[in-house]
Amino acid sequence: MQKLFSVLLMLGCAASVVAQSKMVIKGTVKGDLQGYHKIYVLEDGKKKDSVEIQDGQFSISLPWVKGAAPVLRAAYETKLKPMPPALQLLTEGPGTVYLNVADAARGLRSAKIRGSRAAVTFQEFEAGRHLVSTEMTNALKERFPDKSSADSARGAALQELVQTRMIPYICNFIEAHADDYVGTFILGRYQSILPPADLERIYHKLTPKQKRSDQGKEVAARLQGIKNETPGFEVANFVLNTPEDQSVAFHSFRGKYILIDFWASWCGPCKASFPRMKELYQKYRSDKFEVLSISIDHDKNAWLNELKKQQLPWPQVLDTKKISVNNFAVTAVPTAYLVSPEGKIIMKQIGFGEAGDGEIEKKLKELFGI
Repeated sequence: MQKLFSVLLMLGCAASVVAQSKMVIKGTVKGDLQGYHKIYVLEDGKKKDSVEIQDGQFSISLPWVKGAAPVLRAAYETKLKPMPPALQLLTEGPGTVYLNVADAARGLRSAKIRGSRAAVTFQEFEAGRHLVSTEMTNALKERFPDKSSADSARGAALQELVQTRMIPYICNFIEAHADDYVGTFILGRYQSILPPADLERIYHKLTPKQKRSDQGKEVAARLQGIKNETPGFEVANFVLNTPEDQSVAFHSFRGKYILIDFWASWCGPCKASFPRMKELYQKYRSDKFEVLSISIDHDKNAWLNELKKQQLPWPQVLDTKKISVNNFAVTAVPTAYLVSPEGKIIMKQIGFGEAGDGEIEKKLKELFGI
């Protein structure tokens, strides 16, 4: 009987844990839904779940996943705009979040939130970010009324606005919330676009608890990666697998100049660089030079399918160990590194220079005299 009681107690505890691992979203929506009553839960831009608004109310239960922030979109908003802003909910733990949309015409993002301090704080961040983004867009339209997003001058102006408006907003918000879950979550989300000096400064303002969080550990790894990618720094050995699942150790290339190319199957500029890289490979391939491509794809099949299309003649491996972050702090693809025969970084280049004007190509000409 005692054993049975213990088992039942354990099952009860397990059931409690399961119950507590749910995120329940309960909402009320007032106003004309124009006949569209669905609320969709999105994951990677695709519909994962849905619920019907009945008599102005809805309720949906989702698994609570640490570090995840479910995205909600209403069908009635989609009918008004092709891609309306979605509502993203970040909670510090399992539980119930309450949404009150006073006017359906203003959208889900206008909801008054209660039940989760993190959700309220994150909504505040998103509202501010959306405002800054709108101001940036309006400024660009005013300066470049007839230019497309592909225009180089417009692109340069956008980068300047990101540096002078968006990044300061993000940094200031994180610093104001450096002692809680939301601040660390936002830091982890935007770590790749923050200047290294800002990233390090804000990281050191996190509490010890937040530094131990998953996001805190990711930022620490990126900071180490930034130090690792400094010219003259020796690349730590790593082992990744080829398409045939054969292990390749970076140290096996010692004695050669190595061009490390970080890319992804979804990256257009990466694929545009391959014809020029093939020419260089044909020109310099020898016992003194090799190319190693490292894909940052999360989808192995997408990587394998793209390799079949590209027919790249040099070694290929898949980054399943976050080498791009921990060893190199890659923030964009394509990114290339030229490494010496001793395994030390000579230089870094973002973009490859399809016209033959890249700095790495110039360095190869200097090294090999051809």
